[in-house]
Amino acid sequence: MPFWTAVDGKAQDPKRESRFTVSIQSLNDGTNNVWYAKSFGKPKAEITSTPHRYLNHTFNYPGSIKWSTVDLEIIDPTDPIDGAGSIAQLLEAMGYQIPNNGGHDPEELITISKRKGVGSLGYVFISSIDDEGNELETWSLKQAFVSKFDWGSYKYEGDALVTLKLTFTYDWAECELVRSKTDPINPSTAVQSEAADNKKFFKNT
Repeated sequence: MPFWTAVDGKAQDPKRESRFTVSIQSLNDGTNNVWYAKSFGKPKAEITSTPHRYLNHTFNYPGSIKWSTVDLEIIDPTDPIDGAGSIAQLLEAMGYQIPNNGGHDPEELITISKRKGVGSLGYVFISSIDDEGNELETWSLKQAFVSKFDWGSYKYEGDALVTLKLTFTYDWAECELVRSKTDPINPSTAVQSEAADNKKFFKNT
């Protein structure tokens, strides 16, 4: 049954752009997700083609697959972490060192590597969630590393929050789908006639 005709308290809503969580091991700040994420592009795959010509005809054959980069936009918080400082540390952890003494110091021989890029970033997950917070679809970027760092910009004409952007390069992505079951909503019990004394709503339990 189409979702637009199944609004009966039982059928789930389709996936929504604004219902998602991001989990990156090096940026989670001790929590289970990057709570300051603003947007995250889902993986994209492209299959190259190899043409074969015969007289006036061209026949195409599928070649190798290439996974496109994805971008993460995050707000730059100052408490309990500093977003700009966190991604700067990530760049250093990948092996980037500024030249101090013309390459004569041992530390200046350190370079960026995939081992350090993948290892310092850790796991990368993006999950679509339903209206109850249950995961519906989870993508995992495999052997991912940050290939572009963008610390945002300032302008006197704007009052928007500063946005940082990271671009991820990865070898492949895995997708796990979970169809969670939710209890149907009973309108007869959703709202009950009760005395209002000592009742609290929208409070943490």
